[in-house]
Amino acid sequence: EATSSAASTPDAGSTATVASSGEARKSFELLVNQKISFDKTELVQSAGEGRDATVKCFAKGDPRPEVSWLYNGGYINTVNSTKYKKLSDGLFIKNVQQADAGEYTCRAMRITPTFADTEQITILLRIQHKPHWFDNDTSLVQYAYIGGMVNISCDAMGEPPPSFTWVHEGRAITGRNYRLFYADYGSTLQIHVRNETQLGDYKCKVANPLGMLERIVKLRKGQKPSGPTRFQLLRAFIDGFDLDIRSVKYSNMEEIMRTYGYRVQYMSESDFKHSAGNWSYAKHKDFNLQRGGRFVLDGLDRNTTYLVRAATRNLAGLSDWSTVKIFATLTNFARRTVTYIIWQTCLVVGLGYSLSEYVKFSVYI
Repeated sequence: EATSSAASTPDAGSTATVASSGEARKSFELLVNQKISFDKTELVQSAGEGRDATVKCFAKGDPRPEVSWLYNGGYINTVNSTKYKKLSDGLFIKNVQQADAGEYTCRAMRITPTFADTEQITILLRIQHKPHWFDNDTSLVQYAYIGGMVNISCDAMGEPPPSFTWVHEGRAITGRNYRLFYADYGSTLQIHVRNETQLGDYKCKVANPLGMLERIVKLRKGQKPSGPTRFQLLRAFIDGFDLDIRSVKYSNMEEIMRTYGYRVQYMSESDFKHSAGNWSYAKHKDFNLQRGGRFVLDGLDRNTTYLVRAATRNLAGLSDWSTVKIFATLTNFARRTVTYIIWQTCLVVGLGYSLSEYVKFSVYI
């Protein structure tokens, strides 16, 4: 019968002794390897812009692993680098800038005469900085007509994500004529312009613990555009429609308020039924004005019936919508007769709504 004497959980390098009855004792070295782990390493870390920083990575194991680093999937050379230095507990980065934000992969590897293994962990580094505007193209003067709707946007990047505050002529914005929408790096103020008291200066304040920005957008009174004088189908395709949209240029309209394009809203017949005729669920496509008045609405489903309407656009907003029309995309490229209906109201027969009058006719394509 064999007997042994050793610790119950021996450490690496400990000695175990084994003896058989009546024989000499024999001993050997028992090696126990500790699995690689990244204990207490945070997956999201932050660093201040313009400062030196260390991306922490606590790679543990026995034998101790060798660590290398990648940035957004690319190898980081830490040898003789003036920007990076490999430390026992992470990666040192000198003078951190916003361009240094991204994913840092801490890769731990061991190769010994008896085994080899590797593990890695990816850390998201965020660079803390004061807010700055996304772009400088935002119009600082916008227009709206009385009874219309206007959206004023304010977009700024900051880390931590900034807060957005709106004021009108120095006063907090309240009331049912205003709606505020927020995202991590932006805010939109939607205004239903009921009267001229809602015109004037709207200030957007953007702030985080590192700084603040302000921008004033002047909202001025504009002229409501007249609706399309022509809106009809020229040709149907398997995935869209070639539309003829036109409007009249009125002499009493200020030059800045002239029509510069159209918006086309559309819903499939099934979506229209599902939403009980609510056009807020419709998709839309904006077109800029062009000679000939032909506009292609594409990206639609094959062999599908759509309800479509159009409005003109100018700097002050949208006109009233045209009458709703029904067009159908083709099954294939074969020539066929496309039948469609011009509705005289926005209510559709057969969907449980009343309709005063409609005209049905066909166009040969």
